[in-house]
Amino acid sequence: MRGDVVVRAQCLMPERLIGRALELGARFAHIRRPDPRTLIVSCDAASADTLLAICQRFSIPAMVLSRRGMSAAIQRARRRATLPIGIAVFAALCWFFLGHIWIVDIAFTGQSAALGDREAFRRDLAEAHLSPGISRGVDTGLIAQSLAARQSAYSYVGAHLQGVRLLIEAVPEVPAPPLYDVEAARDLVSDRDGIVVSANVRSGALCVKPGDAVRRGQLLIRGEEKAAADETRPIAALGEVVVRAWYEGSASLPTHATRVEYTGRAAVSSALCLFSWRWPILVAEGFDDMTAATEYLPVGGLYLPLAIQRTTLREVRRRQEALNANLLRAQLARLALADAALALAREGPRDYEIVRSWTDYDSDGDAMRAHAVYEIHANAAVSRSALAEDEKGTYG
Repeated sequence: MRGDVVVRAQCLMPERLIGRALELGARFAHIRRPDPRTLIVSCDAASADTLLAICQRFSIPAMVLSRRGMSAAIQRARRRATLPIGIAVFAALCWFFLGHIWIVDIAFTGQSAALGDREAFRRDLAEAHLSPGISRGVDTGLIAQSLAARQSAYSYVGAHLQGVRLLIEAVPEVPAPPLYDVEAARDLVSDRDGIVVSANVRSGALCVKPGDAVRRGQLLIRGEEKAAADETRPIAALGEVVVRAWYEGSASLPTHATRVEYTGRAAVSSALCLFSWRWPILVAEGFDDMTAATEYLPVGGLYLPLAIQRTTLREVRRRQEALNANLLRAQLARLALADAALALAREGPRDYEIVRSWTDYDSDGDAMRAHAVYEIHANAAVSRSALAEDEKGTYG
């Protein structure tokens, strides 16, 4: 006989309890008595139920110590009767959520990704009823073709399923470069002051050479070419003239800092205050150099705005202390270079190359000044119309 259940009972006459259980058909695999009033038996589940019923009927303390085998499995199944339902509900929810699209993303790639119109794609997706919650059984190829037909300014449109995410990927077309009409006469002039570093002329006549100093608006490439030995004809000048230019910034800081030291001497004055009235209580003499700290001590509480104003005067001694020169130069260099970078961003070209930078310092004893310079190389050749538009935007 298998002892799947272990039961402990405590009674005055364990023998009579065992006899009563045997009369009712119980069978025991093992019986032991740790003490005269304690009975521990191993039996099958039916015999354990019979023994527990007798103990309950006669109010005998009894409890199940352990279950194993089939009895334990049945007991666990009874305690977890809702587990299969929970597993089924969980599986149904997983099937539902994993079988639908919950995220729709739009990504632009390529050289002209910044030109992508996300709102236009959202409108097209809404018109096609493609929104979070749709089934994953959609045809991504058909979606891509439909969007590409609606959006003609894109060289590629693709749709990809990534789990519960639908990714719309689009590559905006690269804008065509501006076309120059060679027959349309124009000159190229300098858009800044500087010194010519190099020149590359594709059409027209170069009017400067490396090392020449040029001013803003000065002619760099003349829009003409030889048509015959003694004859020229106007054309559109094309080319680049790289100019060296400088942008400056400055900063200034004092070379000494004031250090305040308390001497230890202090005085306190007080006065009784009510609204705008003030009655002195204690008047203290001040010091030649001092700090003052004032506090208000309520007297009347919330019902009467009466308070004592107490002022504490503390004598101080101030002395000038020289700052560390190396730390001061490092801080000035950061400030001056930042000022030069601001001037470059405000007045400089969009495309440039910083070739070098340096910082100079000078001091007059009370203050130290730093002067920073950025030296850049940039193409200065622009048309007269572009220069006029730049001046209009600069000077309003």
